[in-house]
Amino acid sequence: MRLLIGYTADARGAEAIALAAALGGPGAHLDIAIVLPEHTPFSANYPGGDHGYSSILAARIDAWAGEALALVPEGHTARVIARAVTSPAAGLIELAQETGARAIVLGGRKRHVAGFFAPGTVTSALLHASPLPVAMSAPGAVAALHRAEGKLGRVTAFVGTRPGARAVVQSAADVAAAQGLELRIISLAAQDASGQPAPERDDSSAAMRANIEALLADLDLGAEISIASGNNLDDAIGEIDWKDGEIAVVGSSRLARKHRLFLGSTAQRMLRTLPVPLLVVPRNHHTQEPAS
Repeated sequence: MRLLIGYTADARGAEAIALAAALGGPGAHLDIAIVLPEHTPFSANYPGGDHGYSSILAARIDAWAGEALALVPEGHTARVIARAVTSPAAGLIELAQETGARAIVLGGRKRHVAGFFAPGTVTSALLHASPLPVAMSAPGAVAALHRAEGKLGRVTAFVGTRPGARAVVQSAADVAAAQGLELRIISLAAQDASGQPAPERDDSSAAMRANIEALLADLDLGAEISIASGNNLDDAIGEIDWKDGEIAVVGSSRLARKHRLFLGSTAQRMLRTLPVPLLVVPRNHHTQEPAS
């Protein structure tokens, strides 16, 4: 399997490499992308020459590349690709398509002052345009992966009641099957959003479970099924138990163009609160056979 990593020379870059290695499994190839602004003081033309700016930048990139490659766990192959781009997000998509990557992997989400997590500018752009799945680490994910010996622990797919669950479940099942992992399917039931009395909520949960069971039967898959409920979405997510090295899989909004990502409001809230790495799958995404 080939994965493209959007690398930054900081803790988030290290998180991205650790997540990509775990997501790809043994033998995965990691393309580590360092994207630079097309117009920078180092690449601009200055009167009388570049005054050594190009050589300074080249030395800095060489240092970043060495640091990145040193972080790649044993059992994986890797290379560093540095490219100047007009848009970091567009540049990462272009590189992912050129290299045949199965997904784009990014570092941890930033913490807001309120304690929630949020994507940065590049991540947000990718989550509204990428034709490939985008995986994001989470604060603390490296420690959890270390406790899991650098391996994924379980794959959890989140599905709702609207169309699009098939691609999410199949993508999650492919990741789980490739590494012999447990597959779990969760549907969230926020009580404050339903406005239903308890008996009707029970019926709704039973219907959710039945829909998941029917989908799994249609895909010929086995999985643990769970309906997580709470007073609101954040409470429902807070009730979920997680294993070290676990990854969550969600789908993009039904409003997205075919084969493109676009996060809906529920996925955006999940992105802020999930304590584990997240893989977002484009609408109508079709998985392919793993590439060597």
